[in-house]
Amino acid sequence: MKNTPEKNPLKDLFPIIIIGGIFVLSVFLTQQYTEAIRELIMGYDLLGIIFYIFAIVLAIVVAPFTSIPLIPLSVSLWGIFWTIIISTFGWTLGSMMAFWIARKYGSGIVKKFISLEKIKEHYKYIPEKNLFWYLIFLRIITPVDILSYALGLFTDISWKIYFFTTLIGVIPTTVTLTYIGSIPVYYQIIAFIIGIILIIPIIIFHHPSRS
Repeated sequence: MKNTPEKNPLKDLFPIIIIGGIFVLSVFLTQQYTEAIRELIMGYDLLGIIFYIFAIVLAIVVAPFTSIPLIPLSVSLWGIFWTIIISTFGWTLGSMMAFWIARKYGSGIVKKFISLEKIKEHYKYIPEKNLFWYLIFLRIITPVDILSYALGLFTDISWKIYFFTTLIGVIPTTVTLTYIGSIPVYYQIIAFIIGIILIIPIIIFHHPSRS
């Protein structure tokens, strides 16, 4: 019987590096052209917020897109406080929609949006005990879309628990990314490098091959 080659967990760093690079570029562009962007959207703040929330929800439901590079733009337009509020709302809403799709329509629909193998890989880390606090932890370190679909497909978790663990879990990431998105680009690069160094042990520990 032929052995299947074991996947290198550090390959999961590649999309993180890509997203981080786009995020830093987004910060640079928005800080360089802040006034021009504000003049362009002046008078359309509500429409801009609706579009921003829609982009977050779409990025969660239709993986593997991400709305993270839009955070610096939101900071330049609406400030840190409102970016945290709006982003938290958007990520929570998107997560609820992904959970609802998985719970109502099952894997037949979900597989059109995201790899079922990825979902199964992360499902094995969902415990039967101390579920509430561990789900908050998973929400912080696991992609929002994958965890949302996994919980909808493979668990009987209640909507109440799902909502509160999602809301609490996305806040730390939202606050962190928002503040990072507001600092000068050279600090961004330093934060990016430190973040990669810190996340490597998490990826290795959290990878399915360690089961």
